[in-house]
Amino acid sequence: MKIFRTLAGAIALVAFASVASAQRVDGDRSGMARVNLISANPIGLLFEWYNGEYERATSSTTSLAVAASRFDFDDANYTSLDAIGRYYPAGKALRGFSFGISAGVVSVDDDYDDGCIGCEDDEGTSATLGVRGDYVWILGRDQRFAVAAGIGAKRLLNNDFGTEGLPIGRLSIGYAW
Repeated sequence: MKIFRTLAGAIALVAFASVASAQRVDGDRSGMARVNLISANPIGLLFEWYNGEYERATSSTTSLAVAASRFDFDDANYTSLDAIGRYYPAGKALRGFSFGISAGVVSVDDDYDDGCIGCEDDEGTSATLGVRGDYVWILGRDQRFAVAAGIGAKRLLNNDFGTEGLPIGRLSIGYAW
């Protein structure tokens, strides 16, 4: 009989705990959770480093994003498109620290215009895999202004371009809704 009461108590505890946790709503100060974030790097425009990103929370701990960028690095022009999956350990997607993985494609245009004789142009496209760490702040009275920063690296799977990896840098301003 004692086992039956313990088992019934455990079942009741689990049932009521799941109902109670369903009543909790994760949101900001205005009571609304932000599930979309669009951002770009306005400072990068000064250095011809263009990037933009759209991110959508899929749960309280994960999000999916798509990012596009164009930049010059190591005397080459890179244009990339990435799909990113992020995990937010604090359980507040689109806020705070996250780490993630990315898969994408990069187009490399390495023109030697400096009169180099015998130099080859490295041009082509490669798939990429990457890792990254980011931090996002959602600010303002209405909790819509976003600032994001992050670092990481991605590996080019086609090693014919004179580089094996590329750095990832993120310093962007955005809008959350």
